[in-house]
Amino acid sequence: MGLASERENKTEHEHDEMGGGERDGAGEMLRDLARTTARDVDRAAHLAHHERLPRGRVLTRGLALATIYALSLVALILLAVAAHAHTLLPFDLPFSRELQEHPTPTVSAFLAFISAPGYFPYAEIIEVVCVLALVLLRLRLEAIFLLATALADALGALIKVLVNRQRPSASLVHVAQHLNSPSFPSGHTLHYTVFYGFLAFVLITSFRASWWRNVLVAICFALIVLVGISRVYLGEHWLTDVLGGYLLGGLFLLPVVALYLWARAHLNSATLRPLPHPARPE
Repeated sequence: MGLASERENKTEHEHDEMGGGERDGAGEMLRDLARTTARDVDRAAHLAHHERLPRGRVLTRGLALATIYALSLVALILLAVAAHAHTLLPFDLPFSRELQEHPTPTVSAFLAFISAPGYFPYAEIIEVVCVLALVLLRLRLEAIFLLATALADALGALIKVLVNRQRPSASLVHVAQHLNSPSFPSGHTLHYTVFYGFLAFVLITSFRASWWRNVLVAICFALIVLVGISRVYLGEHWLTDVLGGYLLGGLFLLPVVALYLWARAHLNSATLRPLPHPARPE
């Protein structure tokens, strides 16, 4: 009977030790879990902090861009009102005469060549060729938006009628070609800014860097910059007409680019959306 009692006490002691060990093991596991959870929380907080910074920068840049856009719109409206009320604005005549002071056949031919793609039918032919090229390269969305830039020309024509400003007179400056349409804003400058601006954007974002891409982008930017000088040098527009064309072109181009990026992002997300899993047979 004493031996049986000893065995019972020994068994109870072993159970107590095992229970204590299990409790110690469970406690250690809980402590490890707590430490791991704390590290995860710290890491998540750290990542959340760093994710907020880019959002802040994006908001700041967005606000700055919206401010610039609003100021440009106000400047365009004020310029249009002034052009409607006055045929000549300050700096228009002095700038034109200074630019035309020493004409040369080479410069005249070069700037006439710069303006040529903006006339009918060359502008339409170039646009159709570029759109078809993008379609053949399977850039259909880009082709649609490039074709949509023609709406800027329609908007410019409407503003021309509303402002109804006379073109430069041959009695004041040298006029290479007499045109009957109103002067403000410069249609060439508007067309080049929107069409060649978006074309350059497509080339930069859709094609890898190469010598031919860089050449085409440089040509686009050169045309945008030189067309303003060309229109004043040839006596087709005043300086303020050109500034109006650049302002309106930029104001039109920015929403086109933003809408294109939105459409491309949504099309890509729809294309990359995972397929639904097939239903399991019951």
